[in-house]
Amino acid sequence: MSISEIPVHPGKILNKEFLTPKSFTIQQFSNQTSISAKHVNDIINGKRAISKNTASIFAKHLNTTPDYWLDLQTAYDIYIARKLLKGIIPEDDALEKVMVNNPHDKIIKLVFSDRSEAVEFFQKNMPTDLVEKIDWDTLELEGSKYVDEELKDSESDLLYSVNFKDCKDKCFLYLLFEHQSKPDKWLRFRIMKYKTRIWDESFKKYKDQEVLIPILSMVFYIGATDWNYSPEFSDLICETHIDSKYIPKFEHVLWDYSNKSIGFKGAIKAKIAHLLIQSHFHGMFKDAYHILLDYFSQLRPYQGINYTKVFFIYMAATQRPDEIKIFLELLRDKKQHEGGKNMIPILDELRLEGKLEGKLEGKLEGKLENQIEIIENMINAQINWETIQQVTGVDSQKFEDIKLQLQAIKMSPVIADQAMSNNMSQMSAY
Repeated sequence: MSISEIPVHPGKILNKEFLTPKSFTIQQFSNQTSISAKHVNDIINGKRAISKNTASIFAKHLNTTPDYWLDLQTAYDIYIARKLLKGIIPEDDALEKVMVNNPHDKIIKLVFSDRSEAVEFFQKNMPTDLVEKIDWDTLELEGSKYVDEELKDSESDLLYSVNFKDCKDKCFLYLLFEHQSKPDKWLRFRIMKYKTRIWDESFKKYKDQEVLIPILSMVFYIGATDWNYSPEFSDLICETHIDSKYIPKFEHVLWDYSNKSIGFKGAIKAKIAHLLIQSHFHGMFKDAYHILLDYFSQLRPYQGINYTKVFFIYMAATQRPDEIKIFLELLRDKKQHEGGKNMIPILDELRLEGKLEGKLEGKLEGKLENQIEIIENMINAQINWETIQQVTGVDSQKFEDIKLQLQAIKMSPVIADQAMSNNMSQMSAY
């Protein structure tokens, strides 16, 4: 297949389309650009990504634009992410079909599978001394499949690998997103399990390893209340006469972004995702309108994944219909809010394709309604949640999520119809 059919690492394009035709050796190109020969060789062999700085240097010496190289890198990264996160990034861009179930998990994985978003988030949140030791151009997404099956509605995870500077040493960065309403002290125990699963998998990929690759576990928490548990695993162990040297001891890095007063550190797509999830847990969507409008105006034209569409579908799945309608009105005010200019065509697209109409999984709607009716009858009969969960497999938090899913399915046609109506009136005004 040709390069245009399946995205390849931009290093192959550098070699095939630029260096080989000019009979440039790696050393000659290194001398011309002042990028080390090893650096160039790693890019050509797919071991290193093209950063913004490298893209600017390539553009200067190869008569291209920086975006040419960054878009190639993005296309390749999305191709790899699609393979690793099957079912999360659909080939046909049918995002609403994917996101209707467990939207918190989907928005997080869609945003942080973007390599540039992950790098900026890590660089701004991890301990500074560690950030400076890592070669961030070597960051690779490894996968996402380590959380317990029964917790997949309240936890999301992504695993990356990265090299340290000036050596071949590697480490894993394990990012666990906690999006349940309140903290869980047993999180530390689950992280221990997840680490062993990661090491089990690592032997399949790195069969010749003689030692375990270190794992830095990081928890990104957004909930209704602040995190109030220690990050130290050994604190879970009861007092004992056993010497501490026989007890596992490790900490996870904690980023508690539940508090509305804490400024979020990350790139623009991560900022939007954080604000939308936080708005869901705190019921503060109205308070976030103008910040979101500013953030949307900063979104770059999408490459491969339409993130504006991702964020809108998430809103439809998690926010109140009346509040979304107000937000849409603000988006449509082109003169005052530049961010709304690109939203209307997306809503047209959704309406015309019928993707956000009530046709969204009609059978699913009936199933959810039936499930809600059964649980509400049990609640009205004053049956406690412990019994309800035993009978239905649904706890109170999951019940709220089910109601949100049903709300999203029912309100989608209203949003799309209103968008079309407003858009047509604007077109006639011109």
